[in-house]
Parts: sequence; C-alpha cells; structure tokens
Amino acid sequence: MDARNKKILKFVLIIIGIIVLLNIAYFGFSSRGFYVRRNGVNIIGGGKVAVVNIAGPLFNSKYIAESIRRFSNDASVKAIVLRIDSPGGGVAVCQEINREIYKAREEKKVVVASFGSVAASGGYYVGCAADYIFTNPGTVTGSLGVIMSYFNFGELFKKIGLEQITIKAGKHKDIGSMSRKMTPEEEALMQGVLDDVHSQFIDTIVKNRGTRIIKILKEQRGVEKPVTADVKKFIVEIADGRIFSGNQALGLGLVDFLGTQEEAVKYAAEKAGLKGEPVVIYEKKKISFIGYLSGSEETEGRLNKFLFKGLCFLYGE
Repeated sequence: MDARNKKILKFVLIIIGIIVLLNIAYFGFSSRGFYVRRNGVNIIGGGKVAVVNIAGPLFNSKYIAESIRRFSNDASVKAIVLRIDSPGGGVAVCQEINREIYKAREEKKVVVASFGSVAASGGYYVGCAADYIFTNPGTVTGSLGVIMSYFNFGELFKKIGLEQITIKAGKHKDIGSMSRKMTPEEEALMQGVLDDVHSQFIDTIVKNRGTRIIKILKEQRGVEKPVTADVKKFIVEIADGRIFSGNQALGLGLVDFLGTQEEAVKYAAEKAGLKGEPVVIYEKKKISFIGYLSGSEETEGRLNKFLFKGLCFLYGE
C-alpha cells in the first residue's frame, strides 16, 4: 500500500471512529420518548403541553404519527400543539397523520395547529384535523388541490436517436411513460384519480371545518340555515389550488385565530384546563447509526457528503 492510500485509509478510519463514539454517546444519553423542556431540563409529572414539529415535504408519516401517538398515550400530556411548516406531500401520508390526530382527540387531548411560514396543500390537510388552528397573517395557506406531473421526452428521444422499448401486460401499465404523450383515454383515467383524491381532501375540510364555515356563510353570505351541502359548495369554490395569506384564510374560515406558536401553546393549555405558565415538552428523535451512515431517516446523507468531500480533497479533485 502506497503512502497516499495509507493516508486515505487513516482518514476514513478516524472519521468512522469519531462517528461511532458520537453514536455511543447519543444512545447513552438520548432516546425516543425522552421528554425535555424548551430549556433542556428534564420533566416528570403531569399537566404538560406537547409540541410536535411537522416540517418540510410530507413523504413519510412514521415519526410524526409515532410522536402524536406517544403523547396521546401519555396521561401527563393534556394538549398537543402541531407546529406545521410544510408545503405538503403525499395524500396517504397526510391521511395517516390525520388518523393519529383524530385518535388523540378521542383520548380527550386538546389538539391545536400552529402554522409557520407555509401550511399549504398537505400541510393544511394535516392542520385542519386539529380542534383549533392558529396562523400568522402572512402564512402561505391553502393550495387546496391535487397535482400529478410527468416529463415527456418523446421529441428529444427522436432527435438523439433514442428509443424506449416497453413490454407490458395490461393496457395501461405504462401510463405516464416519459417517451410518449398520454392518449385521451389515459388522461381521462388519471384525471379521474386526481378528482377522487381532491374530493377526499374537500370532504376532510368539510368534516373538520364545517362549524366554522357555517358561521362564515351566515355572517358574510347571508345564508340563514347553512347545511353540509352549502359548506361543501363553498369549499369547492376555493379549493382550486390557489393560495391565501393567513389573514385571508381567517376570513374564509380555514383557520380560527391569528397568532404565534407561543399563543397557540397558551391557548391549548387554557383549553386543557392547565393553570399558570404551561410546561412545554418535545420528543427527541433517535437516529440510528446505520441510518446516519446511509443518509436515511432525514439525515440528508451528511456523513456521505462529508466523506466524499474529504476524499476529493485528498485526491486533489
């Protein structure tokens, strides 16, 4: 082994050793279900408000659903605040999170959503399942729609002499192929799927926001005795993918209050019957060593990127 390879091997072993030691320390002092205050002081006892952070694109419900479930099963937690800052994500993911929110409410937990910079599409889908919703005046809210897109490289393939060969069993198995346009029949099939999912989204809003929207219909539209059909008609009008400011969302009955996360926490504590300054807790998320190495479990591959840059530096690239 030449000097350069020895240097590379030494560097890699040192980095791995550091990561192993950090994981030993992490697993020794932190675990899922370890409750902490905002200031990092351990808490035991009752009368707590738990905060669950829902941030970024929603492509996996596991950690969010588990956090809600743990707090729901904790007798000392009286209220849950969902801090949402998300542009949306998978419909099924949002529906799985919603089910955990409904279960928490069935366990008599007060659930309050607090919207950050963005609560659009799936971000709103999740938030509307809460008992109450707080938003900031400038929060990007809404985008109540469903989208699916694909690339069509057919003309490009022709120019460069590339052809995609498809062998299929099932007439529509290659629907959405990037090498050709969809047929009218295929477009109709896909539109049907999106319309059905969009209808589910609308029904969820009607179910969770119906009471508030009935009030809006009475006050702003002069409907004397609004019924569910009126609420659904109103939602269909605004659920066309457009976005709203938090202030506009309040006027439409999509949220309940303008306020910060702190105000949402205090309101949740008040509704749960807690006296004085609420004790706020979070749940630490444990990341496995293998997950960190592989870049999974929301670590964004930090270690892989670091090692790659280190090797490039050693090779002078």
